[in-house]
Amino acid sequence: MINPWQYQINIEHISAGLTLKDQLIQWRFPRWIRGLLRQQKRLFINGQLASTATILKAGDIISFDLFAEDFSGLQSYPANFEATISVVFEDEDYLIIDKPSGMKMHPHSPNEDDTLLNYAQAYLEKSNSRNAEARAMMTHRLDRNTSGLVVAAKNPLAVAILDQMFADKTIKRFYTAEVSHDIEQNEGTINSPIAVDPQNPYKRIVSIDGQSAITHFEKIAQRTLKLQLETGRTHQIRVHLASLGLPIVGDDLYGGTPAKRMLLDSTEIEIPELFSSRTNFYQKTSNLFDSK
Repeated sequence: MINPWQYQINIEHISAGLTLKDQLIQWRFPRWIRGLLRQQKRLFINGQLASTATILKAGDIISFDLFAEDFSGLQSYPANFEATISVVFEDEDYLIIDKPSGMKMHPHSPNEDDTLLNYAQAYLEKSNSRNAEARAMMTHRLDRNTSGLVVAAKNPLAVAILDQMFADKTIKRFYTAEVSHDIEQNEGTINSPIAVDPQNPYKRIVSIDGQSAITHFEKIAQRTLKLQLETGRTHQIRVHLASLGLPIVGDDLYGGTPAKRMLLDSTEIEIPELFSSRTNFYQKTSNLFDSK
């Protein structure tokens, strides 16, 4: 096995007194990865092989390696150097990218390479990450015509942890949308299940037979909303707003007034550092409506 992802993580004061096992659980390591590291004797504290029952002290350094061979079905996207992406933040584990409207998130066929993750892979191949080949890996999606902040992992452990953070709502996402009609409510919550439209598999509808979907909104101008997703269903904001009679401007699938592009933008993300007690907040500096 070659090219490991090499981790060295400093233990903070807040984690002192935890066992190594409890710390890995708190960091949201999947059970199978915890078992792999334990069984293959890859867990070290301060350079010494360690049991998962070891009590941690502030200042301890946990180290371990992971290999591509440890993961089945590892995401892989060919690099495309023909376009550049706007990276808002980068650390050793993930990127936050400002996706333009009209760009797809990932390929849907082997010959497709003009997507955000292809361009993200090209970006990563120009840099180094954990002494291993960095890979652009998807953790969540934005619709093709939605712009704004999106998280892409750089290694498979980060994918697993970020997936859990999205699932348990630790990561908070905020959007701005311009709608086609005046908004009457100042704030509210839309709690309406969403299902595939039986007449059109590319479209979604509000249906009691659908999956739970919750969107919070706040009016910030006569036709502008700030929205927070509590769930992440396909087309969730678009369907929920259309169900209120407020389709998004430029959203021709759900009855929005015509525009050059759909005016829905992922503007803010609140995300914890993967191996830290700190939480970071990222916000777009450009305005969604500058190019409408």
